[in-house]
Amino acid sequence: MTKCIPTHDFTVRPSDCDPLGHMNVARYFDGCSDAGFTLQSAWSLTPDDIHNGRKLAFVVANANSNFLGELTAREHVNVRSELVTIGRKSCTVCHHFFRNEIEVFNSTFTLVLMNLQTRAAELIPDDLRAAIQAAHT
Repeated sequence: MTKCIPTHDFTVRPSDCDPLGHMNVARYFDGCSDAGFTLQSAWSLTPDDIHNGRKLAFVVANANSNFLGELTAREHVNVRSELVTIGRKSCTVCHHFFRNEIEVFNSTFTLVLMNLQTRAAELIPDDLRAAIQAAHT
């Protein structure tokens, strides 16, 4: 296991909750998305680099989620993300949601590095691979 890094914090709004009174599934994935872009910035893929530089970004190819506890309105959530594996064109990360240091949700994402011009998977460049590994050690 690599080091988890803080990637997102938010407070559950009443509008984030469904008729059952707990946070809607869509909001969990909003949190993962926000954490994912923070993670990419920590890996040197900043929004400017994504749009004006390399034109590379990690995209979600698969997600596997575990709901471990309920989140309700006005609860504060800390999201921490870890690198699970890194391959040639992809990596796996896990986003962990905590309420008062108790894990209430996690989702493991398989991410593929996509060239935004060709819309095809691309090999992870050595400098990017090094930045990814350095962020989690």
